[in-house]
Amino acid sequence: MGIFDKNNLGELKPNQIITTFGPGSIIDAVKDSVTLLDINYWKDKGKRIVDGRLASYLNVDCFYMPRTSHYGDIPIVTFPNMHVCSNLKCGRIFDIQEGFNLEKYLQFGVTCPDCHKPAYPSRFINMCSDGHMDEFPWRWWVHQGDMSCRKKLKLFSTGDTSTLADIWVECDCGARRNMSGATQKENFEGLNCSGRHPFRPNQHNKSCKKEIIPSQRGASNVYFSVTRSAISIPPWINPLYNLIDDHLKTIEELQDLFGETGVTKAYEKYFSANYTREEFDIALKRRQENIREFMEIKQMEYAAITHHRDPAYASNKKNFKAEEDLLPPYLQPYFSRVIRITRLREVKVLLGFTRVEAPDPDADEQPNIVYLHKGGAEKWLPAVEINGEGIFIEFNKDTLKRWKKTVSVASISKIYYDCYLAFCESRGWTVTVERDAEYVLLHTFSHLLIRQMALFSGYSSSAIRERIYFGENMSGILLYTGSADKEGSLGGLVELGHYNKLLPLIQGAFEEALLCTNDPECLYKMPSNEDADGAACHSCSMISETACENGNRMLDRGMVVPLSGREHHSYFAGLVKDLCQLEI
Repeated sequence: MGIFDKNNLGELKPNQIITTFGPGSIIDAVKDSVTLLDINYWKDKGKRIVDGRLASYLNVDCFYMPRTSHYGDIPIVTFPNMHVCSNLKCGRIFDIQEGFNLEKYLQFGVTCPDCHKPAYPSRFINMCSDGHMDEFPWRWWVHQGDMSCRKKLKLFSTGDTSTLADIWVECDCGARRNMSGATQKENFEGLNCSGRHPFRPNQHNKSCKKEIIPSQRGASNVYFSVTRSAISIPPWINPLYNLIDDHLKTIEELQDLFGETGVTKAYEKYFSANYTREEFDIALKRRQENIREFMEIKQMEYAAITHHRDPAYASNKKNFKAEEDLLPPYLQPYFSRVIRITRLREVKVLLGFTRVEAPDPDADEQPNIVYLHKGGAEKWLPAVEINGEGIFIEFNKDTLKRWKKTVSVASISKIYYDCYLAFCESRGWTVTVERDAEYVLLHTFSHLLIRQMALFSGYSSSAIRERIYFGENMSGILLYTGSADKEGSLGGLVELGHYNKLLPLIQGAFEEALLCTNDPECLYKMPSNEDADGAACHSCSMISETACENGNRMLDRGMVVPLSGREHHSYFAGLVKDLCQLEI
């Protein structure tokens, strides 16, 4: 986004478009409020990003970074169209589409058609759970459901307080109503969604029977980006795989036309100079076997990280480099290994968005997601590369099995299993991996460690992200950081992976988890269908939702440390006793 004459409309970085201000979101620009258009309206694209695993899973050819270096890179449209005059004596509510003058708009911004003073966008909008969004029904509101009157409307404030009850909308016909209750959906019964997507201006409104949900345009539930990310790992970052992605469309066309002979022709033209036919066939087969579940991507990452010393996984030091020391005996009962990943690349892709409720980051199928258009001849989605570093901690699988078989842990594990299943079913999410006490342990320990790392690494807790590896033959956590704007990070995080620095962090995490300022309320909290957390709150275990993989759900510090009345739930009971001098 660029500059219109001397009216600086606004600028965004590629990473902001992927995570916060993507197509369909509302952005407050300098002199207006706008929404980014869908990617099929984009004329220019930025750097091409190749990741065969994610492309296979998302059924696209490749990814492109949003281009944000020049004027007008990302097309936008004004939303909402309804504006209010800033002149207190006027206060006219009007639609900027009526008598719109582009040249005047670019030079002066939005001005009132009556007094020509600057105007600001309406703070009220409406939306629905299927992702549609439209203007606030001003005429319907002020006339108590009657839409026939077409006279002028104005907005004014009594100035007594800052509440909505002191903001009034008035029609020239004499009808008046304050804005109290204008953000409560029960006050709009009988008014259905229009089916409009402002970020697709050329698309006709779809039939939608959902009830409208009124909101203020800056509310946090107006836009939730739906993203998928993958850590770039060998052998997928081998140049051969990148070359296959570059020519995949040609290979598949020749394969359809000439069968195996066509594949041979493609090999001879593009690959024979640098790769054997056997290497080519293996790589092509792996690329064409579509990844159906997101968990498969995590399983590949887990295998690459835990086998980082194997020659097959040590082929590309530019994007993936790891090192490991022998684990001290006192940690071996609890962890299998700690691996410092000194070079790491993450590819984060924007699929679409939801409104009203945040999506589940691991669910393969979810209703209510508004998916972006994937392009025409070349299927693609917007993405960014994040370069950084991380620490991978693998838990001892034998100890985990014994811990989960104890009667007390098995009992609470069943509660977590049932609660999370009910939580997902209530939202229509399809989750392929059920979560139990083991996931809660991994997730909570990850959060506790992130909070400690933020104190010593130089990064804020919101900058350190987690990746939970849980499922069949997986039990580990990856804590990592990085930047989409630089070649890498500062090295402050990976240094904490040395045992002489990691042990004080673990001790600090235990000490913080033993006591919470919200006890006893937090201490005795148990999971339910509406809240899948146990003993966890923002004072002890929760972190920024941009850093958390699962929306601060499935957390319980009682799985990590022994709490009063729940001493037998703790996985680290022995280590807590040794490090914190605690008698259990």
